[in-house]
Amino acid sequence: MKNAIDYLYAEWNNKAVGFVSYGNAGGARAVEHLRLVSGELQMADVRQQVVLSLMTEFENFSVFKPAEYNLPALNTMLDQVVAWSTALAPLRDTARVAA
Repeated sequence: MKNAIDYLYAEWNNKAVGFVSYGNAGGARAVEHLRLVSGELQMADVRQQVVLSLMTEFENFSVFKPAEYNLPALNTMLDQVVAWSTALAPLRDTARVAA
């Protein structure tokens, strides 16, 4: 995954990113690492993230069945990504003109 992310370095620059993760601890450690990676890619990561547990969001650990209590976090994260994307648009336009 990291190789694929690095390969598209320029395409990630000056964009916003939000994370949805899952795992035993909700994928929190993976997101911590990806936040550092996204910073090096000149991305703005938003604070809100959606954390899904293997125990509660996956029936028999295989069928994805998210609960509705995840919706507020998802909506907040998407609002933050849109806000940051809008704020970063002038930087993307400047980079496009320079290229």
